Amino acid sequence: MSRIKLIKKLFIVILIILSITVVRTFAFSVKVYQSDDLELYENILDETLLASNQFTQADDLTVVDNFLDIPESYLLVGENQHYKLYMEEESYAIRVLNKVDGFIYGSSISTKDDNLNNFNTTWEGIVNSCVTINYYSYDESNGVYITKEESIFRSEDSTTSYTLIENGFRAHLYYGESKISLDIIVYLDGEYLRVEVPNESINEEDYKLRSIKIYPFLGAVYSNDITGYILVPDGSGALVRYKEIDAVTEIYQFNYYGQDNSIRNELENEPIMSLPVSGMIHGINQHGFISIIENGASEASLVVSPAKRNLKYNYSYNEFTYRALYQTPLSESDLQNASGRLVIEDEINSCNPVIKYKFLSGDSANYVGMANSYQDYLLNNNLLIDHVDSADDISVFLDIIAAETKSGFIFDEYIKLTDVEELISILTELDTLSIDPLVVYKGYNDLGLTSSGLDYDSLNRKLGSLKSLLDFITQNQFDLYFHIDPMISYSDADFSIYNDVSKRINDNLNEYQGFTKNYYYMKPTSVIESITNSVIFLEKSSINNVLIDSIGSLLYSDYSDNTIDRSMMIDILIEKLSTLENNIMLYQANDYLLKYTNSYLLTPMSSSRYRIYTDTVPFTAYVLSGVLDKYSTYMNFSSTSKIELLKLVDYGVSPSYLITNESAYALQNTELKQIYSSSFDTWKERINNDYQFVYEGLLSINNAKVVSRTFIQTGVYLVKYDNQVDIYINYTNDEIDLGDIIIDPLNYKVVTNS
Repeated sequence: MSRIKLIKKLFIVILIILSITVVRTFAFSVKVYQSDDLELYENILDETLLASNQFTQADDLTVVDNFLDIPESYLLVGENQHYKLYMEEESYAIRVLNKVDGFIYGSSISTKDDNLNNFNTTWEGIVNSCVTINYYSYDESNGVYITKEESIFRSEDSTTSYTLIENGFRAHLYYGESKISLDIIVYLDGEYLRVEVPNESINEEDYKLRSIKIYPFLGAVYSNDITGYILVPDGSGALVRYKEIDAVTEIYQFNYYGQDNSIRNELENEPIMSLPVSGMIHGINQHGFISIIENGASEASLVVSPAKRNLKYNYSYNEFTYRALYQTPLSESDLQNASGRLVIEDEINSCNPVIKYKFLSGDSANYVGMANSYQDYLLNNNLLIDHVDSADDISVFLDIIAAETKSGFIFDEYIKLTDVEELISILTELDTLSIDPLVVYKGYNDLGLTSSGLDYDSLNRKLGSLKSLLDFITQNQFDLYFHIDPMISYSDADFSIYNDVSKRINDNLNEYQGFTKNYYYMKPTSVIESITNSVIFLEKSSINNVLIDSIGSLLYSDYSDNTIDRSMMIDILIEKLSTLENNIMLYQANDYLLKYTNSYLLTPMSSSRYRIYTDTVPFTAYVLSGVLDKYSTYMNFSSTSKIELLKLVDYGVSPSYLITNESAYALQNTELKQIYSSSFDTWKERINNDYQFVYEGLLSINNAKVVSRTFIQTGVYLVKYDNQVDIYINYTNDEIDLGDIIIDPLNYKVVTNS
């Protein structure tokens, strides 16, 4: 072997080890060379990529028996056909017996009077306490606020009392150190255990409440004593399997709906946490529970702690934040530099936490069972509406950009990217290819996509005739939505800095840096007014299909005039959308707006791949299976490998593309410069090939719900649906022979059971 060839091969191996993402693209280009060592490299690909936390790994089905009992000191306080609820006086720790399988779940390890192994006195109090609080204390020596943690057992001055209610109890907790008091209400509610801390019950004296943790050790698992995992709804979904002590030592905290940028500095690459749900499995396909935040998710975060040397348990819990610590400006200079003195908010926000736990058994005790349970919850509570028509064909989603504006030295330049005739031509060509498109037309306003401002009240004449477009759409029955974005305006758009822009908690404008210009978050009043005015214009133009950008996934507080926190913002958005009679679509809708979107756009196809994760799973997609048509993130920005297409079939998601008629080269030096390839001429063959590849698989499960997903071997899965369709997915480079079923390399097979 020549030295050059050896260096080439070493370079390929290094790329594989350093970056799985690069491997995914590069490994398929290796095929072109037909190297003698191709099989070796393909095996390396399978072992590194498919065995990584980017994919779902093998389940250990070891039998898990009860590892908790019900101590004699616990009182039976509730019972229904599903569960028995027990409570310990003074601590208000709980035990829940699932009548289906006899499995016992507990919020503590033992009783409040026992000395707990592996815990010091402080942690014993936290483990046993039903609610642990964090409060702010002012350190006069250095003039800063510090956060202190207090369980109900931390101070001898703490007191508690309770009353029994139907199938549960209400306890009053007074924390002796901070002199903060609150109530917790716990009871059985059908197939759920419901836990609430009412906002009106909170009372403060000397210190201010920061946050609370409710039953943080419910379901805690010592080291890897049992098999199972924690579900994190990050992106597509992720699992944290129980590992030995110190396998991972970092504690991870995830903000539902993202963090509030009006309070904290903007984060890059923040996890997508659209669904306020988590869960734990105690023995895969045996026991487990799902935790659903029914109220307070906008102020909540999910904390996941692996087993560590100083705290040898895997556990997860929801933390609800009532107040923020922030910098307030003391001068104009501080205001400009976003600096100043650290202070805390005066009033608590409208949090009112409510958590519902559903306990799972048998075939439901896994991430698919959690997804189905959460879907049932959403449907039963009218938070999700079934929009799937069994007669529907399979569509591709196209985001088509009409125009953009580029800043010039004297005059700005209007860049036409897809005019009406070009849009009609694209749709006609797709129809010729027998591809059914779902289309959003964006940037049609006078100044293009990012410069349009708040009101969408015209179609730029340079783009052609709106009437001819609507006539074509009507005649050919295409689904075309017109885009508006009421939440974000760029610095060169038409809006008022003083009247329309929201403010951060430190009195700064809600302003952020884009690629070429700054952008702003709008006040809630301006958002609602923009939706109203834009919808009126569209309706007058006989347009009833509206894509409302940003509001689906962006959530922030506004401190302009009267404070509107995130919970209030949710109520404002729901109230507005509930009055619209239009066909509405949203991008990556958070759970509280799911019922208002006709399809789910930009479905996450991966997790954030943090070190703590052991698996990526299609949890989000399965929550919506059989209920909403789902479309992926843009395929333009993914690898060209078949692995991405197989994921579409595996997850039950249709492909999406960001398209222009002109070359993306025209977008250089604009706010859209991150779009590096979008020309329809470039992508039409890929769109057709992708569509043909996924068509059979997606059509076979169009109106079906997922029943199970089974790991067969590394990179090979079987997904079963309730319409008797089985889909085998083979992500490997090998043919998989299962006896009566043979799956080609990098392919899938649909089997219909009679």
